[in-house]
Amino acid sequence: MSARPASSPKISRRRGRPPGSNSQATRERILHAAWECFARKGYAGTTNRDIADRAKITSAAIYQYFDSKSDLYVAAVRAAQRELLPDLRSAIEDAPTARAALRGLAQMYATTHQQNSSIAPFLSALPVEMQRHDEIAEAMMGERSDVLSMIISAVERGVKTGEIPAARGPGAVAMFVACTMGLSMYASLIAPEGVIAAVDAYVRLIDGTLLTTPRAGAKDGKRKRGEPSNAARTRSLVRGVQGVIRVNPKK
Repeated sequence: MSARPASSPKISRRRGRPPGSNSQATRERILHAAWECFARKGYAGTTNRDIADRAKITSAAIYQYFDSKSDLYVAAVRAAQRELLPDLRSAIEDAPTARAALRGLAQMYATTHQQNSSIAPFLSALPVEMQRHDEIAEAMMGERSDVLSMIISAVERGVKTGEIPAARGPGAVAMFVACTMGLSMYASLIAPEGVIAAVDAYVRLIDGTLLTTPRAGAKDGKRKRGEPSNAARTRSLVRGVQGVIRVNPKK
């Protein structure tokens, strides 16, 4: 009678680097998880455990790739900018005018949000995080912002062609950055499903087609029964923004 083969010992699977994965793939997964966590909870509110859980690794495994939380944050910024750069270049280089370039950048934002809803809010919050956290400000000191450089390039083109008066150039850059940050806040905190319509309205503002000359004595147009008026929609939006401010008070 033949001997029964010894049964294989049970192996308990622990979290860490997934079987068959390589170092680069794990690093990329950590960075993607960092975008999502930092965009949703901010730098202070995000822990290594949050990122590790999202990346499906142990918290200790993060330190195999990044020396500290601030080191991971800076690496995530660089990776996010690399992700956006090809589309940014395309939006700028293929545009015949500054208006077209800024329109392309705004439309690219909408496309990026559809493909990865965490990148734009994550990058847009960077100036705020640098103000709040010295370690991020120090780590980012001297870092080149390719996204900002592209915006400046579009505005400089407008100055050279006469589309934008030179004195208004800095203000145009600041406006575009501010609007992008506002769109990101709207997408991440108030109405993610409405960001495409918001970007479309912003593009129309750039094109000069959003606003028209009001008719004398014009009021709310006819609407279907039960449909809220424009004024009611505005009040609802204001209450939503106020609710976010109350939930997330400035520290």
